[in-house]
Amino acid sequence: LKFLDRQWAKTIRDKDERIKFMLASYNVGLSHVLDARNLARKYRGDPTKWDEVEDYLSKKSDPKYYRDSVVKAGYCRCEEPINYVKEVLGRYDEYKRYIN
Repeated sequence: LKFLDRQWAKTIRDKDERIKFMLASYNVGLSHVLDARNLARKYRGDPTKWDEVEDYLSKKSDPKYYRDSVVKAGYCRCEEPINYVKEVLGRYDEYKRYIN
């Protein structure tokens, strides 16, 4: 996770956003998340905002997107990393309620 934090800190300044990118990269691999960022950038989305990148990550199972020239890692069933990010952050929020 420290490696991923260092990698994402180069382009994602907001710590809360960076954590989402780190978790997704930890789950599915850095290259698939980078592909989703490239797609977001190509389609005029904000590659520093997880909500926008998440949308393109979910499209990496569609040939229109995984065969795009900006995609290097190819096909990905990316529902799992998207759900992983939501579940980890949801669990973290729940734990915070029990800690003063």
